[in-house]
Amino acid sequence: MNRIYAVDGEFIDSFNESAKSCYPDEFLCLVRETEGVITEMVLLPGTVYGNSHSFLNQWMSPIDYSIAGSAHSHPGYSNEPSDADIEYFGSMGGVHFITCQPYDRTSWRAYNSKGEIVDLEVLD
Repeated sequence: MNRIYAVDGEFIDSFNESAKSCYPDEFLCLVRETEGVITEMVLLPGTVYGNSHSFLNQWMSPIDYSIAGSAHSHPGYSNEPSDADIEYFGSMGGVHFITCQPYDRTSWRAYNSKGEIVDLEVLD
């Protein structure tokens, strides 16, 4: 996996649209990077979306070394990770995105596997 330095703006827009479509449940997916840029969502069969949690079946994940973390939504107005989020981030590594209402370009934040904020350039 390359060092992640940026995120594609179209990824952010797609991620937020997916979060809106799942509301009031949480949306969850994996993310793929290309040359250090997060470029797309990876949806896994059997993912469960719930109003206070979501989970995915990691054994359904393809063998794909470009998978660089995860992205999920919160149904409220906070994109801060919960203790459960940080525990999940730590088990997976990479970079993790959380978006919240109003699900727009200002609603998301990226975190590392320790739950620390990661600043990423947005590419359009």
